[in-house]
Amino acid sequence: MNLSDSSIHVVKLGGSLLDLPDVFDRFDRWCDREAISRGVLIVGGGAAADAVRAFDRVHDVGEVKGHELAVEAMRFNTLMVAARLARCRLVECAAECDDAWGMGEIAVVEPVRWLDGDDSVPRRWTFTSDSIAAHVATRLSADRLTLLKSTLPEKECGVSCAVGLGIVDEDFEVASAAVGRIELLNLRDDAMPACALK
Repeated sequence: MNLSDSSIHVVKLGGSLLDLPDVFDRFDRWCDREAISRGVLIVGGGAAADAVRAFDRVHDVGEVKGHELAVEAMRFNTLMVAARLARCRLVECAAECDDAWGMGEIAVVEPVRWLDGDDSVPRRWTFTSDSIAAHVATRLSADRLTLLKSTLPEKECGVSCAVGLGIVDEDFEVASAAVGRIELLNLRDDAMPACALK
């Protein structure tokens, strides 16, 4: 499953994986196995985004502001991951990806700056980091999108099935429509099993 040098592979690292002690070793092993040369990484909000949702339930900040704060939670996690992950570079726009790839690095999306001024991104709770990753993949005309998760569905599953099971958010099917190849991968499992959504 090696990718050609011209292929762009967008990867979303689920925030639920950040408590895994060897998450970066697992991520590096998987990247080496896939021979990713033009990789783009989006980091999920995880517990920090959950805290935003909990705050909203109590204090009603509203969906638009809540979404902005959840993206800030993604940014916080992104900065932590970038501080620890080898061979990576923070990028704020698509134009900066080539510089990272030219140095053999993974382009790590700084989500606040990347999405700033992008009116095509819905500011609502159902457009989470999975849909943001799909949006980035679409903008980059990426060949492949991989969502690194803590679990997989128990049976074969397409995009609409994954939405129905709550594995991806409600907006994901529309956000990912233009992406040709999408898969889920359980990074917690030593065997790193995958499930093709399309």
